[in-house]
Amino acid sequence: MANSENTVTPKKNKQTVIISQYQYTDVLMQEVEDAWAMHTYRNYISLVIITLICAFFTWREVSTHKTTLAILFAIVGLGCLGAMIASFITINKKKSAAIKQFHETYHGKGFEYVITIEGNRIRSYKDGAAGVDLRKNDIRGTFESERFFVFQLTGEQLLPLKKGAFVKGNIEACRSYVPQLKR
Repeated sequence: MANSENTVTPKKNKQTVIISQYQYTDVLMQEVEDAWAMHTYRNYISLVIITLICAFFTWREVSTHKTTLAILFAIVGLGCLGAMIASFITINKKKSAAIKQFHETYHGKGFEYVITIEGNRIRSYKDGAAGVDLRKNDIRGTFESERFFVFQLTGEQLLPLKKGAFVKGNIEACRSYVPQLKR
């Protein structure tokens, strides 16, 4: 844990939109990674369902060459199933590796996490040391878990803001920060 000499206190000016500060532990990291995996699974499953529905209606509406279309439909279905299984395996490997690395890096103790959003700048501090320093347009998406609102950033980075740990701002400010993005 950081002592008071090493703690970075972000500037609080009228541009600051959000400040979240909390102890980020293995348990919380696991929750964020699980929520990310579920969010990603849902996206893949939705894509596969849409693909299969389109293939089915194409097969149903075309009166000639039904056998060829049935074979094509089976190939598309098996391809989608294979892609979904491969993505589940990949996502689980990434999640497990991230959790293991976090635990080994922070020895099960975690760190004091401060996240600030000032205008278009997004910054994070881990035990007082500067971490992420990005702009609003680096946000690729958002999702929520029971205790977190998470920004998905470029480079597969996740920036979790704990819902009950706002020093300034609130969950609604997070939701409205990037309203054009699909949640």
